Parts: sequence; C-alpha cells; structure tokens
Amino acid sequence: MTALAARLRSQRSMLRLPPSRIRTVGWVLAVVACVLVVVSLTTGTVSVPFLDALRAAVGIDTDGSADFIVGQVRAPRVLTTVAVGALLGLAGCLMQSVVRNELASPDILGVSAGAAAAAVVFIFLTGTTSSLAIAPAAVVGALATAALIVALGARGRLEPLRMIIAGIGVGFVATSTVTYLLTRIPEKLVSHAYAWTIGSTNARTWQHVALAAGALVLTVPVALLLTRSLRALEMGDDLAASLGVRVRSVRLGTMALGAAAAGLAAALVGPVGFVALVAPALARRITRTGAIAPVPAMLMGSVLLLIADYAAREMFSPTQMPVGLFTALVGAPYLVWLLIRSRRAYV
Repeated sequence: MTALAARLRSQRSMLRLPPSRIRTVGWVLAVVACVLVVVSLTTGTVSVPFLDALRAAVGIDTDGSADFIVGQVRAPRVLTTVAVGALLGLAGCLMQSVVRNELASPDILGVSAGAAAAAVVFIFLTGTTSSLAIAPAAVVGALATAALIVALGARGRLEPLRMIIAGIGVGFVATSTVTYLLTRIPEKLVSHAYAWTIGSTNARTWQHVALAAGALVLTVPVALLLTRSLRALEMGDDLAASLGVRVRSVRLGTMALGAAAAGLAAALVGPVGFVALVAPALARRITRTGAIAPVPAMLMGSVLLLIADYAAREMFSPTQMPVGLFTALVGAPYLVWLLIRSRRAYV
C-alpha cells in the first residue's frame, strides 16, 4: 500500500507540469504571431504605414485607401486566420491527446472532411452561402463524423490504430460525397461549394471575425478545464481512473470538443489541411513536456496559418492562391516523416 501511495503521489506531481518553459514558449509564439499580423496588415501589393494600418484595423478614421485596404480587406482576413489557426491547433491537440497518436488530427481522421461534406450538402439543399448559416451544419457534420469514428474504431477500450484507419475510411467517403455534389449543384453555387474542397482565407469579412471570436470563447475555456484530466489519460486509463478521472466521459467529451473546434474552423475557411497535424506536435517538442499543451498548440497553429496565408496572398500576387495549398506543402512531408518513423518503430 505504501508503494502504491508513493506511486500515485509521483504521478500526481507529473500532472503539474513546470509552467516556466510553457509560459516562455507561449510568450515567444505570441510575439511571433503579433509580428506576422503587423507584416500581413502593412505589406502587400500596396504598402500601408504601421500607424495608418493600426488606425484602420481598430476603426479609427484614416484616409480612404488605408481604411479600405486594411479595415475592409486585410484585417478581417488576418484576424480570421489567427482564430482559425488557433482552433485547428486546439482541435489537433485534443485529438492527439485522447487517441495518443500524433497522426490523430481532424484532417487525417476525416473530421474536417465530414464538416466540409455537411456544409456542401447544406449549400446544395438550401442554396445559401452565408457563413453564419453554414457554420451549424459544418459543426454537426464534424460531430457526426467523430461519433462514427469512435463507434467504428473503439471497442470498449481505445484502439488508436483502429480509430485512425476508421477515420481515413470515413474521410474518403466524405470527400467522395463533396466531389459528387459538385457535379450536381447549381452553377451559381459551384464557386461557393468548391471552396470546401480546399481551404481559403480569401474575401473574409468582419462577420467571419465575429464568428471566429465566438468559436474561441466557446471552445478554449472548456479545453483548459480538461487539460489536467487529459494529462492523466496520457499516462494510461487505469492510472487515470485511480486518480479520479472519469475516463470514458473525458474521452468522449474531448473528442466532441475537438470535432466542434475543427468544424467551426472549417465553417470559417474550409478544410485547411495539416495545421492541426503539425502544430500540436511542434508545440510538444519546443515545450519539451511530452504532455498536452493547448495554449502553445493554439499559438503555433496561428503562426503556421499566418505564414501560409501570407505566402498564399503574396507569392503569386496579384493572383490569390488557396491557403490550403501552402499548408499541404509543409504538412505532407511532415506526414511522410511521421509514417516512416512509425514504420521504423515496428521493425
């Protein structure tokens, strides 16, 4: 009994990760994100002085060109990008923690594809293209996909490989659904529906910013409350249960929250790939904790998506490229590296 009690005390102490490095990494990533925001607001085809850009972004009167370029075009796009990157980082962080596998991100598991399929079905049935109207459909699609993956991939106890395989299969079905509907949808809606095949931050408005802010307010506090229980789960179900964690409830709740965050991100910019895969893994490595770190993961997601968005906007200017193209250029090699590393682990 004494040895067991000592072990439990030791494991409880592991749940209290040293905050200094996490806090330092968080501040560094926040500063990097702020620098990228300033660069995105002030540079481009037309350069805008920093003070003019700041006034336009916060709604203070300035000259007409700065107000339009920054206040109506760049600021909504950049702020939406920051929020969506954070949502994707959070979604990937939660799913990788609960599945205990770095491959378990919304895009690999098919959750983002499920959200996209639900959105395209909604557009096909209703003819609407409003983000506020489509958002609930995307979230419902993401939640339904996550529920199906859990049902197919978990038999009593968690089976990470089985869940990943189930997610890939469900994702293929969802992607095929989107492809089919694109051939049946009215011509006037094709461009709106096509955006759901690859993520794009073009033409974001303040309506998107408001929706993104609401999504963060709804998801982030709940994720922070779950962090301690998830750190216990990462050490094993039996140990987590001995520490008072309701294993099944926490796992299902975390999957639902991750799916909701991914669905909301998809509702804002479409299914942007690989950010949710890469951001949490990078956050774990630079914090050197090996445990779930939601805030660094969210900030890393924002940084990665800001870089991809700037490249999409400026690399082939004046042509605007989909941001999902650039996230894939970074994420696909990382996925290949993960698969090679996993293969070596089993050899």
